[in-house]
Amino acid sequence: MLIFWTITLFLLGAAKGKEVCYEDLGCFSDTEPWGGTAIRPLKILPWSPEKIGTRFLLYTNENPNNFQILLLSDPSTIEASNFQMDRKTRFIIHGFIDKGDESWVTDMCKQPGASPRA
Repeated sequence: MLIFWTITLFLLGAAKGKEVCYEDLGCFSDTEPWGGTAIRPLKILPWSPEKIGTRFLLYTNENPNNFQILLLSDPSTIEASNFQMDRKTRFIIHGFIDKGDESWVTDMCKQPGASPRA
């Protein structure tokens, strides 16, 4: 019975939460709703964008087959891209297994009524 309670307290996060901050993205904690819940029982902080290899890929009507890479650290990449503020912008957020440059992302951008607009 002791083992059961030890594991339960560990999974529910009886200890005080931890936090990690990333410049330009903000801070993330391992407390609710991000950890210590029935859906996310483990308290695991997110990896850094550098470790994950976070990329922002832009598809527009002008470049529906090839993405343009936008860098948070370099606003000139947005200014030099086909992004237009007066167009509707849609975000496609893939799961943690994909990298975002798989064919299903391009296919989704080309769907009628969901054509890439940035």
